[in-house]
Amino acid sequence: MDFRVRPAFAPLLALVATVAASAAETGAPGPPVRIGTTEKICQLTGDTDWETGRPTPGRTFANFGLDAADLGYPVEHAGKLILLFGDSWPPPHPRGSAAEVPPDDAVGVVVRREAPTTDKCLEMQVHQKPGTRLFAPATIIGPTPVKQGFFNVPSGGVSAADALYAFFWTNHCVDPNPLRPAADDPLARPEASQKCPETDDRNSIGRGVMARSEDDGRTFSHVVAMPRGFVYATAVNTQSQPDLPEDQRLGILIFGVPRYRASVPYLAQAPLETPGNPATWRFFVGRAPDGQPRWVTHAEWMRGAPPPAQGPRPWKPPGEPAIFVPVANAGHCVGEFSITYNRPLGMWLMLHQCPRGVSARVAPAPWGPWSTPAEILGGDDGVGCRLVMTPEGCGNRRDFWPAKQSNGKFVAGGFYAPYVLNRYTGAAPGNGPGRRSTIYWVVSSWNPYQVSVMRTMLQSDTR
Repeated sequence: MDFRVRPAFAPLLALVATVAASAAETGAPGPPVRIGTTEKICQLTGDTDWETGRPTPGRTFANFGLDAADLGYPVEHAGKLILLFGDSWPPPHPRGSAAEVPPDDAVGVVVRREAPTTDKCLEMQVHQKPGTRLFAPATIIGPTPVKQGFFNVPSGGVSAADALYAFFWTNHCVDPNPLRPAADDPLARPEASQKCPETDDRNSIGRGVMARSEDDGRTFSHVVAMPRGFVYATAVNTQSQPDLPEDQRLGILIFGVPRYRASVPYLAQAPLETPGNPATWRFFVGRAPDGQPRWVTHAEWMRGAPPPAQGPRPWKPPGEPAIFVPVANAGHCVGEFSITYNRPLGMWLMLHQCPRGVSARVAPAPWGPWSTPAEILGGDDGVGCRLVMTPEGCGNRRDFWPAKQSNGKFVAGGFYAPYVLNRYTGAAPGNGPGRRSTIYWVVSSWNPYQVSVMRTMLQSDTR
């Protein structure tokens, strides 16, 4: 099976420059500081740990038919931690079916409350097809067809109104054309090519939809199109965040980027009672002089600001909707990301990857001002042949992309999709000013194509 390489993915071991800076806004906290090194706790997926060669704690291939996967976005729901994985191997696609269409995204379930360990990991179970040891992918049912095949994946989720809501990225080409920042027309499609026609059905931007599950992510229904710009999205239920300032308890906060790995998140707020109805949402369009957020209605957001004439359907959101403003286009790099409230730091914490690696930012409020990024895992951490493949290979370690080798080189590995497992976040000891927190988070590595659990200690300024 010929699997696609995610576009705009810069191997950590071949970088030559640092990009992705953002403006130090007035009142923004200093960037978080990583204390010590980021540690790998365990490999969550697959049967064999790529680094050690020993069996993984979960042996997900033997137990659930899950050989490899990526993403694993964590959603706290009904006392469980639901993990929404991306394209999972081996794909349960019928022979002759279009690769982008059939569902192939595994779903994990975790009840463990103790912090992950090397020998236990998360003690994750995976939804299975009845009577088999094959994983059962999350499936959208109902009259609205939604592509769930290769490169059409869940981007995030939230628990609200007694249901699990997930956000799905769909209508996306398996082999998309490169995206560049386009703040003035964020939904503008690149020029069509033979591999991606840039039609409404298949294009390089894709579109976002939201769906509801009442069986812990096995099936989803009640599909709703996401508002403009919220293409790759996730959300936070502020009512479930202990110690959150009262003026930030605004129901459901939805974050989304319009251009995968070529933009900065937008923000919306949904009432607790109607998360599935975007017409009831409000949309962030910048901060007032006192730092408070300014909002517009759904109608105002969808109408947008008068855009430049750059395409057949140009649209620009009103105001200043990006939650942080990069210095240069290179800072428009957010694709997969997580935003959580970190109680020990007393700050909101964003994890995302940009070309150098995985970065962390902090902010006193979800609308900012956000700090500049601090790298917490990258090529400088000696990851070659330890956590990821190098172009020269790594001995007899498994190559997950042998069909994509060129010029005698291996497909180099790298990191993406860093998501905080907030149920395990805790305070960390330390001397001196500032607050410290230990976070556990999942991260995907392209080669090996697996998901691992990491641990990092962060320190932030005092508040």
